[in-house]
Amino acid sequence: MHDLQGWDGCPDASEKSGWHWIEDGDGLRPLLWRGEDWPEPIDRGEWQDGYVVLSARDLSRGRYHGPITMSPHMTALCRAKLLQPGS
Repeated sequence: MHDLQGWDGCPDASEKSGWHWIEDGDGLRPLLWRGEDWPEPIDRGEWQDGYVVLSARDLSRGRYHGPITMSPHMTALCRAKLLQPGS
């Protein structure tokens, strides 16, 4: 977990897309980080909350709690679905 001060709004291992726990003014919630492996280059390096896209700077006042732990099977399913162009 990163304290409120000193977090740049990017997750640990920011090159990989994945789900992370973030706490901000909206409370503790899962957000999707779109890393360097995201299919569309223009969409990389941003957070996704449903249909809303947030920059790292938007969340830099929040608190980062770390990646969401999923089983290897669920991780593979999510990566396959999320990283397919046009999905």
